[in-house]
Amino acid sequence: MCVGFTNGYSDFASDRVEEAIVAAVPGSAVSFNRIGFFHFAVFLGWAWPKGDDSEPIPLLCHLSGDASTKPVASVRLDDFRDIVQSCTIRVYNCKCSASKRSQVILNCLYLVGKAGYNPLTNNCEHFVREVICGQSTSYQAVWTLAAPLIQLPRILLGSAVVGAATSSASSNCASKFEENRSLGLLNPERDLIEIILSKHGLHLQGVKLNSVCTREFGGLSTFPMQFLYTCRSCSGSEKMAVCRPCQKLCHAKCIFRTGIVSENVCRCSHAMKSEAVQLPLQLDLQEESTSSVECDGSLSSSC
Repeated sequence: MCVGFTNGYSDFASDRVEEAIVAAVPGSAVSFNRIGFFHFAVFLGWAWPKGDDSEPIPLLCHLSGDASTKPVASVRLDDFRDIVQSCTIRVYNCKCSASKRSQVILNCLYLVGKAGYNPLTNNCEHFVREVICGQSTSYQAVWTLAAPLIQLPRILLGSAVVGAATSSASSNCASKFEENRSLGLLNPERDLIEIILSKHGLHLQGVKLNSVCTREFGGLSTFPMQFLYTCRSCSGSEKMAVCRPCQKLCHAKCIFRTGIVSENVCRCSHAMKSEAVQLPLQLDLQEESTSSVECDGSLSSSC
């Protein structure tokens, strides 16, 4: 999650995108080398479509845009693979706790749809550093102000490349991020975040935490790595494994064995389900980032 040289990073050629995704830690930063300009984003993790057998999506959140979308530039969700194009991928090493990275993911989701772009005062690097460390900073912008004749043309060229990449990604992602579709994302603490999409990932209708059974997002044959708990209270359920949302919504008064991480299916019958609470779609990011999300690396180094 630390954006800089302090904890190191790994570079991957564009044809090694699958390796880059494996190396990326949910809730941490990645960047793409766009001709001397780095386009920054936050990797949120694997998102599982609800109610069908579609493959999970490696989800990115970034500040980007193109002439075909309104607003032209905004915080949006995209498939990691659609943003790469032919660029080198940089994956930043992260040593932050699961709780901190989980908060970063929520910070990103709260800002989806926020419009506004300026190469010097509000670019993709500003966004990533703000949601991760609570500091809206861009060293690329600093370099531009220090050497404008050299850096500004490179930033403008890089921005054009980002726009072209996002335009292509928008058409590729239309079916993945269709209106009203729900995606299930397990955060680093293995809580289920339900993301209800709007306008192909440019806006969100809702964000819910542990709102439904993980079985609704697993497709027909594969399921995400998750905590499964054995209920010892329900009659005849000695071998019933239930997921974390069902533990909280359907078995709140039950006694459980210690949860184990498993790539398996929840067996809850949902006979005692209660209502989940939707998280607010607006957040005082400055206050939340300062109090809950701290960076474990120096931000003084360039990227």
